Amino acid sequence: MNTRWFRWLQLHSMCIIRQRRFSKWLVVAVIISCFLAILSSRAISQQPEVLELKEVRKFIFMKNHKCASSTVENIIFRFALKNELNLVLPEKGNYLSTTELFDRASLSATKWRDLNFDIFSLHNRWNKKEVVELLREEVPTFTIIREPVEVFESMFHYLDPQLREFYGVQDIHDMVCIIQNTTLSDAVQKRLMGFVGRNQMAWDLGLSPDIFDNETAIKKEIERLDHEFHLVMVANRMEESLILLKQLLNWPLQNVIHLKLNRRKPEKSSRLSAAEKKVLEEWLAADVQIFQYFSHRFDEKIEQFNWKNSRFLAGFSNVHSAMKRQTQLLEAANRKLYHRCVFSEVGNEKLTGKFKDSNNNIIGYIINEDEDDCALYATSEDTYLSIFRNQLLSRITKPSLV
Repeated sequence: MNTRWFRWLQLHSMCIIRQRRFSKWLVVAVIISCFLAILSSRAISQQPEVLELKEVRKFIFMKNHKCASSTVENIIFRFALKNELNLVLPEKGNYLSTTELFDRASLSATKWRDLNFDIFSLHNRWNKKEVVELLREEVPTFTIIREPVEVFESMFHYLDPQLREFYGVQDIHDMVCIIQNTTLSDAVQKRLMGFVGRNQMAWDLGLSPDIFDNETAIKKEIERLDHEFHLVMVANRMEESLILLKQLLNWPLQNVIHLKLNRRKPEKSSRLSAAEKKVLEEWLAADVQIFQYFSHRFDEKIEQFNWKNSRFLAGFSNVHSAMKRQTQLLEAANRKLYHRCVFSEVGNEKLTGKFKDSNNNIIGYIINEDEDDCALYATSEDTYLSIFRNQLLSRITKPSLV
């Protein structure tokens, strides 16, 4: 009898201990839930404050060749036009520099050289010190990159037949063969017009061709660029890039809605084999190094964005969904814009007026101009620059008559 009683007491004690342990973990779970709820409520309560932040109107965009930069530029142009901002413009054309690093002294011949500029966004060879001196203060600075083989393939066909004839090749496959031939490698080091060619992103970003094959030197330059840019977008991840840009500039989603501009015609492209891509990757080693580094940094920024904007109340499973929600909103808005504004897509040669570009290797849009503001999403760069030059001229202070 005593033995049974003792066993009963043991079992009873074990049950009490287990209940206490369960209660302990239950309390911990409740505390964690409350903590997450507080974080969530704080995030929600702070949202209006974020929305009330003043949108950035002064910034620098480093425009790289064949990196979907025309689409980003159109976003910037629409914003500048709406807010009557001053863009840094050369006397003519759409380049602020080509073969040399940008120098603010190059604007000395312009009538608007003494104006206070708000936006730097045209093609140039990057030189941050000179750009900041021109804008007279440090401002948000960003650029965009793209997978290097895609950049070269896109550039080769965009500038067809100029690039093909310049290198003396029949097509891009022939170009790859020449690159492989070490005895002819010097022939492909030269640059069309002095600024278009190998490692185009590295060239645009101001790196010297003398270090293109020096991995250590390129790494050092990449670290410098990482300190100079607040954001390096990735064209292969355009929607995510624009959400990060929206965050950097405190812009509403409406500002980054867009049409895809400067796209090549389907026939102006080539399917490269894995072996051909490998050859180009080795030849474009500097650009590959840049792309790999900043793609990793881009992933880090996406992770930071997700944590900052997560809905903790919904649980940890949604930690990585903040960016997904934002890109879905942007994609939906882009589709709505397309259906509202675009009648059809046609070759550039069929376009006229403000929608016509200078290159007939690309596709443009027949726009529904009866819809408010639709034309602005497809207006050519040349047309915008003409508008902005006239605005700069009108803002020059005229000397008073005595």
